[in-house]
Amino acid sequence: MHRRSGTLRRVLLLLLLAAMPRTAAAQQPLRDLSIEELMRLDAGRVVGASERIQPVTEAPASVSFITAEEIARYGYRTLADILRGVRGMYVTDDRNFSLLGTRGFGKPGDYNSRILLLVNGHRVNDNVFGQAEIGAEFGIDAAMFQRVEIIRGPASSLYGDSAFFAVVNVITRSGASLDGAAVTLEGGSLGTRLARVSTGRRLANGLDFALSGTVEQSTGVKKLYFPAFDTPATNNGTAEGLDGERLGQFYGQLHFKKLTLTGAYGRRQKDVPTASFGTLFNEQDAREQTTDRHTLVDAEYAHVFGPNRITFRGSFDQFSYDGTYPYDGADTGRRLMVARNTVLGSRWTAGVRFTRPLPGRQILTAGTEIIDNVHQDQRGGFIDPVMPLFVTNRSSVQSAVYVQDEIKFKRWLILNGGLRYDQYEDFLKVTPRTALIFTPSSSESFKYLYGRAFRTPNAYELNDFYFGHGVNDVNPSPESIDTHEIVWERYTNDWLRTSVSTYWYQADGLITLTLDPETFSGTTFINGGHVRARGLELEAQMRLGHGIQGLMSYALQRAKDLETNTTLVNSPGQMGKFRLSMPGPSTRSSVALEVLALGSRRTLEGAMLAPAGTASVTMIAPVSGRFELIGSLRNLFNAHYSDPASDSHLQDDIPQNGRTFRIGLRWKMFSK
Repeated sequence: MHRRSGTLRRVLLLLLLAAMPRTAAAQQPLRDLSIEELMRLDAGRVVGASERIQPVTEAPASVSFITAEEIARYGYRTLADILRGVRGMYVTDDRNFSLLGTRGFGKPGDYNSRILLLVNGHRVNDNVFGQAEIGAEFGIDAAMFQRVEIIRGPASSLYGDSAFFAVVNVITRSGASLDGAAVTLEGGSLGTRLARVSTGRRLANGLDFALSGTVEQSTGVKKLYFPAFDTPATNNGTAEGLDGERLGQFYGQLHFKKLTLTGAYGRRQKDVPTASFGTLFNEQDAREQTTDRHTLVDAEYAHVFGPNRITFRGSFDQFSYDGTYPYDGADTGRRLMVARNTVLGSRWTAGVRFTRPLPGRQILTAGTEIIDNVHQDQRGGFIDPVMPLFVTNRSSVQSAVYVQDEIKFKRWLILNGGLRYDQYEDFLKVTPRTALIFTPSSSESFKYLYGRAFRTPNAYELNDFYFGHGVNDVNPSPESIDTHEIVWERYTNDWLRTSVSTYWYQADGLITLTLDPETFSGTTFINGGHVRARGLELEAQMRLGHGIQGLMSYALQRAKDLETNTTLVNSPGQMGKFRLSMPGPSTRSSVALEVLALGSRRTLEGAMLAPAGTASVTMIAPVSGRFELIGSLRNLFNAHYSDPASDSHLQDDIPQNGRTFRIGLRWKMFSK
């Protein structure tokens, strides 16, 4: 029944597209741009808001972007580092994963399942936890980012599940942007060591290739003190040598004529010092440890005929996770029992997208996609002694069709509307988005934005062994959010971009962990959360000449739980960001300063963490010929602060790193 109806919808869609008139000029596809045009995208153009290149002032969203030049100047090592400096966003680190909060919502332990993460427009959230991994576990070195776009607000009308609060689109580097080879070696505090090799070129025949490999390791903080474990039996609350991290990342891209192939593989192994999930604290014989692996293979074929563009896409994603957890075995006569959780998620995705102009100054985008979740498998048990507990092998198929139409009634008035239909095996969702955009000039716009989005319960939340067969033995249904936003944006020549936005949203049916004594874990997931929030965001981005660039932003936000009428946990009321970069004393050198300020936040136990402020500085200087020296100081003034912990931790808050430094040497060989 589902399969036949899905096929019928796709056939009707293709017939509709074939019948459309061919008029006006279509938007130029991203891969057809020259490197010079691609690097000028930061001058007010965006890709991910409508799945095509368009001016930011005409995009149906509030957008921010960070370029490769800024990533290098500010010494950003991960996507989490980048997003920390973005207006209205903040990152919580539980010393295992980096968790993204936005517009007042940063639920500890949420694992970013309400943020959609894309690589060149391709979904990379895994299909077991729905997680957007933004730290070192992301799997692609930030040095291989050409540009990162942040599209705020719900975008399920284009992207479906998880495009709840925001979409983050990472555009990776091409061979033309690398234009040669480079070797980078870095070292620093916390036992940090890094080696990266990258190369790329665009050949005379049009073939463009890029390759990169990175290995990195660190010992982490040698001694971490947690008052919640301060007893003689648990080393007086000090975890020793349990904060290390090891990773390897590979990225490659090949582009020739109409075809682009992208591949990436990343593996990260992290020692966890926090004794989460009730594990033994400071256990040295069998340390708590997580290992994440990501594989991405994506093929995109774009064909332009007349004013029209059609894009075919096929991809394979695989995510695997191993978690090792040491437990007290006294009840079984053993000192120690070691548990292992294993996850395997893999999927095939196929889609087609069609963009063409219509009469009356319209641009229509329509598409369809099908996702075959081949594996959504979870396995758990003890490995010492061997004692299997459960094996859950899932698979599922989902499909969608979507359409978006942009109508320019006048040169100064644009109406943008979109609708998407998602069909899952157990339910279906229809999500709209609309925008009314007033543009008194090409460099200024006023926008009213409305959108609805959803997040489906993921395979982990549907795990019957842990959370099922209890008092509340009913699977949760999809969450929903409705957002209204008013935005003003203005570009003043080429030196100033200003933005003001105010928003209001209500999220309902949020999937929440609650007590259920009849389940194996003693908990279960239900649709129990209702949140209402409003906020104001201000931003000014400046280019002052002589290579001086700066950005300032401020966010005021209030997010409340409607059932308790209290401010959400880990929800700062105010945030301020400041960045400034300028040329250094010698040619090709630079100095960059970043200051981040975060308001007080409530913990799960009701305590208030003090406001936090950090400053970082990065310097780049040529040494001789093709060598560059890179140096960074993070948390320059050694500020002491903590992030709220999740309900999987005994401690209420988790301390963050003090002052750290990195120094590196980069050798560049240019092709020209």
